[in-house]
Amino acid sequence: MGAARPSPAVWRHSHRAVQLTAVRSLSLKGLFSLSKSNEKLEHSQSGHAVLSPDNLFHVLSKSPLSELRDRAAIIKKYGVCPVCETTDCHELKKRPEYECADCGYPTHCSDEHYQEGYQAHQEICHLLREQNEDDHDLRSGRPMREFEFPSAQGFDEAVNMANWDVFFYTRSFPSMDSDRSMRHVSKLLTYPITVASILHQSCPYKLGKEITAEGMRSISALRTILYPRNELAKDGVSLVRSETINLYVVGARAEASLPQHIWLQLAYLFPHTPFHIHFIGPDALPANKDPYTTSLNERLMFTYDSCMYHDYHEKIEKFDPYTDLFFIFSPGIGYPSAREGWKPTILKALETKCSIFLTGFDQADIDNDVKAVEEDYEGEFDWILKPTVNEFRSLKRDVNLMDLRQMIFANWGIWGIRGKRYDVTHQPEDDE
Repeated sequence: MGAARPSPAVWRHSHRAVQLTAVRSLSLKGLFSLSKSNEKLEHSQSGHAVLSPDNLFHVLSKSPLSELRDRAAIIKKYGVCPVCETTDCHELKKRPEYECADCGYPTHCSDEHYQEGYQAHQEICHLLREQNEDDHDLRSGRPMREFEFPSAQGFDEAVNMANWDVFFYTRSFPSMDSDRSMRHVSKLLTYPITVASILHQSCPYKLGKEITAEGMRSISALRTILYPRNELAKDGVSLVRSETINLYVVGARAEASLPQHIWLQLAYLFPHTPFHIHFIGPDALPANKDPYTTSLNERLMFTYDSCMYHDYHEKIEKFDPYTDLFFIFSPGIGYPSAREGWKPTILKALETKCSIFLTGFDQADIDNDVKAVEEDYEGEFDWILKPTVNEFRSLKRDVNLMDLRQMIFANWGIWGIRGKRYDVTHQPEDDE
């Protein structure tokens, strides 16, 4: 199974249903491609916006937007009534047909069960309403100024990666004048900027706190390529080395569906260094599409391959801890349906002695994966980044359409490991 996640049928019966349906409920490519953004911009500038800022809340089944009406239909077909869930009688369990007037979602099977579960629903009602308005805003037709991302960074401009606010300010992003704008942009950029935050010299994680001594060795090796020293050629011209950083995104899913220009925000932060991003895993490509490699420009190349990572591994001639690293976004390694399938992939990645960074969608998810790795690969890895909250997590909740009570933040936490290195020591008595 390798880099694959369990199937929807498996997730449906576990907490990780949150991650699968949340990621698949929206098409990032459809929402954020350049052409779509331009169409929305032109549409709104012509005075024909679909929705005004004071008209963003709608009961989903009556939404003026077909995609959100479809979402209501999915919830009604596959969702659960939380009051019905408390009964052991399967025949009495019904789908959520009743729509809450406050959040707009189908939440219960009937008005009677809505009233019975009203107090419990209040814990999430305001969050669902926020989600409702956010999703209508994304499709409202207004000019999405927050998506007008900056281009190349000036060499005399220092970026600070302390958190989203500081990053946006020092990177000269458009002013984020609302929490909603922050949620929109962080949802889109969490993948490339999470990677950048680890590699950047203003990394928010500190040696001796989150980063271990072994971690600093590994990250410093990568930074020698990312921040090369100028070398003087024979003719006196200053040259800069340009070795390529290979980023292996294993078990790629939502991150592989991002429009490629979004990954430019990673490349802009390291202007001297080309990147080759490898999206690997069964969900990296649509079904029946052949693997391919393409480039956006001379400094950003992409490979998409739907094979398992442990098979892809054999295609790579060699790995180098100075130029290669792995990112595995929310893998769910610790869940029984996934644990065995991940073993060949994790073992191959550990063999490379390259940095491996993993994320999770909440504390329990992180703890579950860490426990599995510590049990299954004891003595085979070194810690490089202790589990911590990711400063560049998505600020927008993902809602599980099969159970609205389950919500997560993409890339909420992050941690890192590396295959154990054994330092050879020389004993003087060996010379005798």
